[in-house]
Amino acid sequence: MISKGRKPSVYFEGSAKLKLLVETLTQREYKKEWEDCWQFWGDGKIDFNHFGKIKKVETPESLQVFLNTFNACYQKNDPQNPYGELGDNLKVAEGVWNKHKGTNRLEYFIVYDSDKPVAVSTLTNFEGIGYISNVGSLREARGKGYGKAATLFCIDQSIKNGNTEHCLATEEGAYPNDFYKRIGFVTRFTAEGYTRKV
Repeated sequence: MISKGRKPSVYFEGSAKLKLLVETLTQREYKKEWEDCWQFWGDGKIDFNHFGKIKKVETPESLQVFLNTFNACYQKNDPQNPYGELGDNLKVAEGVWNKHKGTNRLEYFIVYDSDKPVAVSTLTNFEGIGYISNVGSLREARGKGYGKAATLFCIDQSIKNGNTEHCLATEEGAYPNDFYKRIGFVTRFTAEGYTRKV
């Protein structure tokens, strides 16, 4: 990683058992940069409202609609978005869809209000786990349940795909963390990211 000019990073479950690891990393000039909160679906009731307005991305044309909407959902100076603009992550999203299209390993979804795309979400299926990410809604469409629908649609699809766990990761104390708790997710553990300057 150093030869490529990237920060070496270590990511692990936040646990008292790993105190020695934290001490070792700190001695080697690693610094805690973030802490994720891993939240799992708590078997609550799924609200199917807006499900009829959700479409799966299945063509290059619908992928472009997804990417444009995804990008518009993640802007800087947005109090509900602690992550800022997507930058290179947009190209990553395009690349992984092209790599996995035609499989159910990775599924992208778009929520519409009439003919206008207003929210997006992603479901990754792997070894019985449905991982939800890239959930976002346009600022002007918030408060109408589209972000909630985008998330719960992934839960419903994950169940249909045969997954037994349905989860996502957010930052403790950030708006998304509280949002997911309100709609039925439960925190199971945290994970910490340590990085070292190059």
